[in-house]
Amino acid sequence: MQTQKPTAGDSSSQNKEVSEDVPSNDELPTLEFPSSGKLKASSRRIHQKIGCGYFAAIGIGFFGSLVGLVIANYYRAREIRQFNHAKYQTQMLANYKDAATEVQLHSYGLAALVEQPQQLFRKKGEFDESINKIKDVEVNISEFISSKPGKLATTEATFQTLLRNYEINLESYTQQLNLILQQVDEQKRLSQPSLVQKQLLQLTRSQSAIRLEELSNKLNNILQSAELQESQRAKDLEFSKGIERTIVVASMLLSVAIAVVVAWRTSRAIAEPVVVVTQVAEQVARKSNFDLRAPVTTEDEIGLLAKSLNRLIERVSQRTKQLEQAKELAEAASKTKSQFLANVSHELRTPLNAIIGLSQLLQEDAADLGVGGDFSIDLETINTAGKHLLELINDILDLSKIEAGKMTLYPETFEILSLINNLVLTIKPTIEKNGSFLEIDYDEELGTMYADQTRVRQILLNLLSNAAKFTKNGKVTLKIRRQKDAIASMTGEIITFVVRDTGIGMSDCQLKQLFKPFTQGDASTTKKYGGTGLGLAITRHFCQMMGGDIKVQSESGVGSTFTVQLPVISDR
Repeated sequence: MQTQKPTAGDSSSQNKEVSEDVPSNDELPTLEFPSSGKLKASSRRIHQKIGCGYFAAIGIGFFGSLVGLVIANYYRAREIRQFNHAKYQTQMLANYKDAATEVQLHSYGLAALVEQPQQLFRKKGEFDESINKIKDVEVNISEFISSKPGKLATTEATFQTLLRNYEINLESYTQQLNLILQQVDEQKRLSQPSLVQKQLLQLTRSQSAIRLEELSNKLNNILQSAELQESQRAKDLEFSKGIERTIVVASMLLSVAIAVVVAWRTSRAIAEPVVVVTQVAEQVARKSNFDLRAPVTTEDEIGLLAKSLNRLIERVSQRTKQLEQAKELAEAASKTKSQFLANVSHELRTPLNAIIGLSQLLQEDAADLGVGGDFSIDLETINTAGKHLLELINDILDLSKIEAGKMTLYPETFEILSLINNLVLTIKPTIEKNGSFLEIDYDEELGTMYADQTRVRQILLNLLSNAAKFTKNGKVTLKIRRQKDAIASMTGEIITFVVRDTGIGMSDCQLKQLFKPFTQGDASTTKKYGGTGLGLAITRHFCQMMGGDIKVQSESGVGSTFTVQLPVISDR
């Protein structure tokens, strides 16, 4: 089955074909299923492709093995037949030679039995039996030669000549012997047996006897050749066993190879369109090239899959364009929001700094004039509210910069212990205000670190401020350790800050939304303790920006533990 490569179609032909079946943008995407009859037809087609392919592969394997067995059996049967012919030939020639030898031996023994008529005629009967045996063997040999057995011990003409000469000479020899033995009774009555003996001895040395001896020697040579031929046929028969196994194994291997090729071609014909459709889907997913279309080469399930993919690509293309437009609008809105927050924060920070500064001056003047009471408390309230509002504006501005990706770090080398001492002086009054106390646990030689000192101070200040706010009449602990290769995600030395409190703690549900902006544990926490829920979100962003991370463990009613891990040398 030939398949086309995925091609990038322009907006003229392929998009027009797909758009006819695609619903409008206002409708929900739907999948159009083929009718039951069409689906059955396509299923039968794909089923026939698979079934016919594998049936052909199995049939080729079975037929090839069967042909190999037939050929091997034919070859072995031929060798067995040739071996049987050679063996039968050797057996007949041996029988012929044995019978001829018996004839000669019986004829040689007649001369010694002339004076014993009974034994003489018994010996003569044995001689006649040997003659009949020779004739029977001659008939068998003639029939064997006439059956065209293949390769003989000698040529067919030599066989025929040998049999004919032996038959003629044996007939002549037998006639002469019968003539001599007919005179036995007469000679015996005349008391002259020596004459018969003399004639019998002369017969054994006659030309016929010599000729029979020569023919026997020639028959013996042919018998030796037949025995050699039989031995060779036996070796060939033994060798044919190996050839038979080789033919069977070779035919099986060849048929299996052909079956594998047929199965591979069938699988390829079915799989290639699927591979093409998959490649189109991968290219669309990786490169977002929505101009690609899968070629529709068949009308079976694969063709339906290609059509469905083309529709899906068209639908995704439309949705992607809509999302791109929405993204552009969102980016524009985000940019406008960032600019607005920057402008608003600038406009708000200027009068707030003036309010904070004037309130501090008024507090100093009131102290110099000795004015106290409600006036001094009001000035303190103004100063505290201004500072709180300024921190809130700074947090919102930091978060907007982080979300816009415009937050910049300014790393520097600083003494960690100096940072901690400065931080303790700032946060200790807030902790003691709620009846709690601060405990510091740190290594004797913390050394220096290379990071944004302001952001590190802000991280720790946020954590300690939260601990102080949610802990009353308890303990807040700050633990600092310098470690090397403590975690796999950070190489080199790291600084670990652990802030532990014995405050109200948090539940599992509260922990899940702890680092989300503008989110606190629950409404009651916000109402009772205040806050905007930006501190921990900003803290986590700062940790990640400096190549570190923050983790939390907490139990409701027991307390919370925040662990910050930062690299000693920040490469961000």
